Order: sequence, then C-alpha cells, then structure tokens
Amino acid sequence: MAPRLGIAQTSSLRPSGGSPCGVKPVAARTLAAFTLLEILLVLSLLALLGSVMVGGAVSLLKANEAKDPETALLKMLQTVRGEAVASGRVLELQPQPEDAGFLWGESGAEVLPVNPGIKVRLIAPVLIRASLIGGQLEEEPIKRMRFYPDGSCDPVRVQVRRGEVRRAYSIDPWTGAPLPEGDQRK
Repeated sequence: MAPRLGIAQTSSLRPSGGSPCGVKPVAARTLAAFTLLEILLVLSLLALLGSVMVGGAVSLLKANEAKDPETALLKMLQTVRGEAVASGRVLELQPQPEDAGFLWGESGAEVLPVNPGIKVRLIAPVLIRASLIGGQLEEEPIKRMRFYPDGSCDPVRVQVRRGEVRRAYSIDPWTGAPLPEGDQRK
C-alpha cells in the first residue's frame, strides 16, 4: 500500500518555489475580520447615539416653537377645537384684558409667550369697530370665540403685529387652521 501524498507529506517533492505546482497552503494566509461581538457593540453604540440625538432635536424644536406667540396661538386654537370635539360640547375661548392670555371651558387657560415687539390678537372676521392710531387702523379684539362639537368654530381673523409691520389672516371656521393667503375672506 502506497502512502498518500498530501501537502504536508510532499515536502521532499516540492519544486524550488516552496509548494507543489506553485500553490500556497491555505494555513499560510491570515483572514482579517470583525467578530460578531464587535459588530453588535458598534451597532448598539450607534443606536444609543441616534436615540440621544433624536430626543435632543425634538426638545430643541419644541422649545423654539413655544417662543413665538403666533405659533402658540394657532396651536392653542387647535387644542381648544380638539377638546370641543372630544367633550361633545361647545367651548368658548375668551381673551383676557391686557393680553394676559385666554380662558376656555371650566379649567382651560393659556398664556401666550411674551415676545418684545410681537403682539397677536383675535379680531372680528369683518371690520366692525376700529380706530385710526398713528396713521394705522387698530381693530378691536373679539370678546369670545366659540368652538363647536362638530369641529367648526366662529369665523375670526388673527392680527399679528411685529414691530411696525401688521398683517391679518382669516381662520377657517371648519378646521380652525389659517387660510392660505389667496383665500382670505374679508
């Protein structure tokens, strides 16, 4: 019986190149790779970093949103509308004197953020009472705004004064959202 010739047993038969037929043995090569533990560790660190960054970004966006009185007023209108629909009854939103905030329902109250140079008020959907002050028309704020259980509300306009620049836009009585600029009802 002749002995089997393998790579390990052919050392005497090797040509001057060091391996039979010029092929290197597999054991001579080293493979570089990451272990499963290393891959899982990197993935868990990336997930942790992502969750911290998303949480921080959300809190920054909410902090910036709350500083603008106009945005806060529009958000409050949607909140009162949602409560009227959820409770199934009519809710009244009443502006307080001296821009001290708004009251609604039995316990709802909200004070808009104070921002120097920015004044936001709810005014009538059409010009009812106004005064000419300093060459500009100053409209009276409304006394109350009602939100109904079907999701609709009384028609109103929002007046925003940023420094000397004033603008007014209508609120859609069916959705409680601002109407687009081209669809303003006077």
